[in-house]
Amino acid sequence: MYMLKQRLTAIATLVVSFYVNAEKVNPSSIEEVNVFANAFFKDTTLVSPSSKLSTDELGIINITTVEDILAHEPSLVIRKRFIGDPNGVLGIRGSNMFQTPRTMVFLDGMPLHFHLRTRFNGSPRWSLASPDEVETAEVIYGPYSSEYSGNAIGGVVNFKSRRPQQQRITFEAGYFAQEYDQLNTDETYDGYRTYLAYENKFNNLGVIFSYTRLDNESQPQTQFFQTPGSDTSTATAVSGGIAGRNEVGAEGIFFGDSGSEQAETDLFKTKFFYEHDNFEIRASIAYEERSRIENERNNFLRDNSDELIFDREVDINGQNIDTFEFGRSLFQNRAQERESLLLGLGASFNLQNDWVGDVFYSFFDIIKDEEIRTGANPSDAQFAAVNNNFDGRLTDFDDTGWNIVDAKFSNDNLGSNDNQRLSFGFHFDSYELNLIVDNFNSITGQSESPDTRDDSGGKAETYSVFAQYGIALNDQWDLSLGIRYDDWDGTDGFEGDSLAPNRSEHGFSPKLSIAYFSSARDTFRYSAARALRFPVIEEIFVNNADTGGGSVGDASLEPEDGIFHNLSYIREFKSGSLTINLFYDEVEDAIFNQTDTMTNITTFLPIDEVRTQGAELIINKIDFADLPLDIRFNVSYTDTEITKNTRNPSVEGNDFPRIPEWRANLISTYNVTQNFDIGGSIRYASDSFGELDNSDTEDNVFGAIDDYIFVGLKSNWQATKQLTLSAGIDNIFNEEAFVRHPWPGRTYHINAKYVIGK
Repeated sequence: MYMLKQRLTAIATLVVSFYVNAEKVNPSSIEEVNVFANAFFKDTTLVSPSSKLSTDELGIINITTVEDILAHEPSLVIRKRFIGDPNGVLGIRGSNMFQTPRTMVFLDGMPLHFHLRTRFNGSPRWSLASPDEVETAEVIYGPYSSEYSGNAIGGVVNFKSRRPQQQRITFEAGYFAQEYDQLNTDETYDGYRTYLAYENKFNNLGVIFSYTRLDNESQPQTQFFQTPGSDTSTATAVSGGIAGRNEVGAEGIFFGDSGSEQAETDLFKTKFFYEHDNFEIRASIAYEERSRIENERNNFLRDNSDELIFDREVDINGQNIDTFEFGRSLFQNRAQERESLLLGLGASFNLQNDWVGDVFYSFFDIIKDEEIRTGANPSDAQFAAVNNNFDGRLTDFDDTGWNIVDAKFSNDNLGSNDNQRLSFGFHFDSYELNLIVDNFNSITGQSESPDTRDDSGGKAETYSVFAQYGIALNDQWDLSLGIRYDDWDGTDGFEGDSLAPNRSEHGFSPKLSIAYFSSARDTFRYSAARALRFPVIEEIFVNNADTGGGSVGDASLEPEDGIFHNLSYIREFKSGSLTINLFYDEVEDAIFNQTDTMTNITTFLPIDEVRTQGAELIINKIDFADLPLDIRFNVSYTDTEITKNTRNPSVEGNDFPRIPEWRANLISTYNVTQNFDIGGSIRYASDSFGELDNSDTEDNVFGAIDDYIFVGLKSNWQATKQLTLSAGIDNIFNEEAFVRHPWPGRTYHINAKYVIGK
């Protein structure tokens, strides 16, 4: 680790040295092209540390799904376990990947984040967007602008899509294959992706119609492990188990894995843009069909007749292990079908006296989302008996979705004074979640009575008003003040026949930012903010302990309450920039799934206080060292500590789970010719703990949160004016690492894109 830190420091020092003689430019002279509706709350990217990517910078990394665009951004991690992973959770800075309500993701103002649920269930709906439609991506760190709610404690991702200018037809096809060799499984899993789009502009009306298809097989996501027992009296002699250790270092046996998961997604999307004089109307319709199947689970255990063993107690003498117990449900088949609809409608307009306005409405509905679990494996001799005991399960969603309205108004020339600016707005959201769980007969394919499983769900609404005022005090100093008021209600919560009490919370979140421009290219800025993050429905009302989630809602949860500080230095150059951020956060009542030592109940409970401090170095440079070489480099340090936890004092002083201490990323592009480029990428993260008690200290085993260095290569060839061919490799050294589940092994990519028009 010490040698790695030395190397990272050396790289950073080398890169910084190339800036010493860089040409001075005024940051205000750098042209930035924004669509009309993006002109609101400009203070958001002024007062907040941010990182922005353009289409040109994205070309040299292997992108199969939209979250790949962000994979190399500072202080950020996405747990993408395989291509097409529906649980690709996002963590930013001191908010870990399982604190999904602390991050927000938008595409042209439409939310892709999934603030109905949390942890792996709360992953953004990445598959509702195609990477081909993205023109720019920006990550905004922290809740320093009043524009965003406390769900921005970690940060905000804003994707902006391309606008049609003339007729353009795009066809793209890609193939990928991943190597995997762990335990008794040695396979290559492959898949493909296609994209077809037509766009045009008819006078003032622009239209885009697109279709995206993704089909892929994952590597096994779960490895089945059990520590030995002591009673051999009823054990059956078997072979095939593999001796090993789990994440806490306990010795035991790996006796199977979950097999591959087949994931298929079809995304149909339509966009409209109508511009006329001083207003614009935009609309988007996205319909998704998605399926996932796990029916190839691997049982390593065989008896003396080479028959599969699903008995609960076995004896593996050859491994010097007496007995262990495991449940049949580990080998059950799973299948899920999902249909989702996301609608967006917005209007932007110029008003009098330099005022502009924007109103946006978003609607999301789960049309269908059914998951079937068979309770046991059909190859199990006891499958019928298990099925008759109602061990099969059907999970369904009923009346689940959201309605969101945002209205914003801004003026950058307040009172005919271009030194003053004012923005304000209104926000409303209404969420509803109903999780229906039934007994299921896997043989007849029907739900069964009596129903021994409880349904659960509820509703949540938020009304917010917010404003931000900025003033240039003189040529060197700028001040920004913001305020946000949120009124939140949690209602109609239920678990089976039990009703939860209605909840109501409200609060103010002030913001402050001061900037000092020491020269035309150097900016120092200090930003501070309070943020309130209200619980999502799953955290307060939903009981999913019997649906694979392993958590129980707590209707008494208070909002997370945090104070955030960021001190930044930015140096702008004609062909790049250097940024240094220092940040310090304290969050009270941090909501996390834990066990109360007094009641021995595991549920969503508040951790009294979590403290985060850290630093980031970000360097972006075109024509590095006067070569046709472009680089994006960042390195970050994050220290997150549980400073107080009355429900389990033993974890005080521990690292907060799933937050690496060190992260670093590099993207480099070498433009060999005008039509051919080649480049590489590196992602590094140090290891971290997965549990609050920090007991998981074993490395490179299932259940661990490992360090990793993933190296990628890619080349692009503009074969003709219309045709682009690409080839690449991710994890080129086939590094084996776990994020509890195994990260993808070496993956090969080939891609072809044909475009008619510009």
